[in-house]
Amino acid sequence: MFRAISAGCLCGVLSILVLYVPPAAADIYMKRLPDGTMCFTNRPTGKSWDVYLKERTYEPRHKYTKTDYDGLIQQIALSEGIDPQLIRGIVQVESQFNPRARSPKGAMGLMQLMPQTASLMGIRDPWDPHENITAGTRYFSYLMKRYQGDISKALAAYNAGPGAVDSYDGIPPYQETREYVKNVLAIFNGGRK
Repeated sequence: MFRAISAGCLCGVLSILVLYVPPAAADIYMKRLPDGTMCFTNRPTGKSWDVYLKERTYEPRHKYTKTDYDGLIQQIALSEGIDPQLIRGIVQVESQFNPRARSPKGAMGLMQLMPQTASLMGIRDPWDPHENITAGTRYFSYLMKRYQGDISKALAAYNAGPGAVDSYDGIPPYQETREYVKNVLAIFNGGRK
């Protein structure tokens, strides 16, 4: 179901995104290599790149307020079998409920989806709150199954990637990831009292 992205391609894309992204990023481009690997960038290096996602300069199809996200999170989380408070925690830590949030690494929207994750989850508009929460929750549900219900491992994989969790057989020793897991769990546990 999930196609691996080559480490070299991913490193190249991340280097471009981290080192060369101007403050106002633009379109995202995709290229499929002969071996089927998908590569993403916001700065194509030739004509072999296709526009994957156009930068939006207009408002999303749906307008939401922060209180609207509660109902949306509740509905989507329950449909995926995930506690809604856990998804609220992820959204709060990832984007502070800002649907236009963009990380220096290229993650987008409320649940900070990377372009390849958005593609794997089958969404076309990661800026749309409904699509973003749906894809992020679906991906987190996949991680929960992969890590047999271990919330901490699933959160660490959402933040650092499944490869990091697998290689360390648990939460990687990255300060950012450890803080991320701690902060999401604090929101999750605080909302369940």
